[in-house]
Amino acid sequence: MKKNRIIGLGLSAVMVLSLAACGEKTQAETLTGTAKGYGGDVTVTLTREDGKITACSIEGKDETEAIGGAALETLAEQVKTANGYAIDGVSGATVTSKAVMKAVAAALGEEYQDEETQKPVASAGPAAIVPVEGGIQLGLAYGAAHGTKCFTEAYAVVKDDTIIAAYVDEFQFVDSAAGLNVVPNSDVADGFAAGYAEGKALASKRAVNDYYSKNMAEKGGSTVALLDNFKAIETYVVGKTIAEVETLAGGDKQAAIDAVSGCTLADTAGYLGVIAQAAKNAQTTQAVEFTGDSSALKLNVAYGAAHGTKCFTAAAAVTEGDKIVLSYIDEFQFVASDAGLETVPNSDVADGFAAGYAEGKALASKRAVADYYSQNMSEKGGATVRIDDNFNAIQNHVNGMTVADAKALAEGDKQAAIDAVSGATLADTNGYIGVIVAAAEG
Repeated sequence: MKKNRIIGLGLSAVMVLSLAACGEKTQAETLTGTAKGYGGDVTVTLTREDGKITACSIEGKDETEAIGGAALETLAEQVKTANGYAIDGVSGATVTSKAVMKAVAAALGEEYQDEETQKPVASAGPAAIVPVEGGIQLGLAYGAAHGTKCFTEAYAVVKDDTIIAAYVDEFQFVDSAAGLNVVPNSDVADGFAAGYAEGKALASKRAVNDYYSKNMAEKGGSTVALLDNFKAIETYVVGKTIAEVETLAGGDKQAAIDAVSGCTLADTAGYLGVIAQAAKNAQTTQAVEFTGDSSALKLNVAYGAAHGTKCFTAAAAVTEGDKIVLSYIDEFQFVASDAGLETVPNSDVADGFAAGYAEGKALASKRAVADYYSQNMSEKGGATVRIDDNFNAIQNHVNGMTVADAKALAEGDKQAAIDAVSGATLADTNGYIGVIVAAAEG
């Protein structure tokens, strides 16, 4: 939780002093302050007499009409009652409420104190349903939550500093002859499989849940399937702030296990830590408008072969009914292990995850090595748009589409998809849209 943050830039405080009529000694002040709201500036005008706020008017013409805009009258009354900015706020209008608090503080010439030193914005309903106004964001992180033989993938959807959805998966090398559901292109010897050590293939633990859960039961006496453990962790973080999840992740390991109902994983704290990082990363991504309850959202991930045979694609989709609200794309490809690139966690553990690599190879996320990969695209194919910018352009186009419309674009003419997505130049643009659709339908 941020403490004692002084809000300076973007705020203004103007005091106009006028003497009361009829020669009275009482002085009335008109004070104005402005702060950034959801849609634009929120301006507060106060009348204060003898240190008491007697009138408050708020202008926020760009706030969401049915939410932030509708809350302005209530917020004005709260300011008068509180005689300052330490108000309760309006549930569901968090951004507008905070903007009013900051604007009042500016008008009064006071330091705005963040959540720990002011009243929290009131919430409604159980913790798993987070009222949200305006922008939500989706982020991804990779980590080493569970030992050295695998790496963890976590997605998080956030509204401000609150997690409203999460998804956990993990990748581990398995016996290629075991007949398991391994990642796409694992059967292409001169493609993605060229990065495997002999007899190995990469699998998502969710995709091989039965196999992995059986191993957990036989070797460790586990009574809870791996997927059920992941889902328990995902459920727990909903409604928690990033700071709350970080604190639990960084504390006692047994305390984390005890806190997460239905989860028995010894490394529960490790998974919470990767989710917290994904949530932090989400705060740097493109926000999209969402004005409903988070319980209506579904977050799912799919893996596919959007682009040739030498890599595989991971795509996340956040849906509300038949609408894709948010999406996120990344892709994995083997690179030279001595190239000095940022490879996936545990790639440096020879008797761990790296034991699944062919000699001289290591696995990398294309977003993590975007500079390297984009330079190759430019030199070999004349590309003028970076790989991560292409991914972002595809996401931004799909966000807001219905699943049916996105599917039609994915299954249609390849050039038509490229032409439709502004800012994307990838020949397999429709392939990436297709993996997003698979996640949305999953």
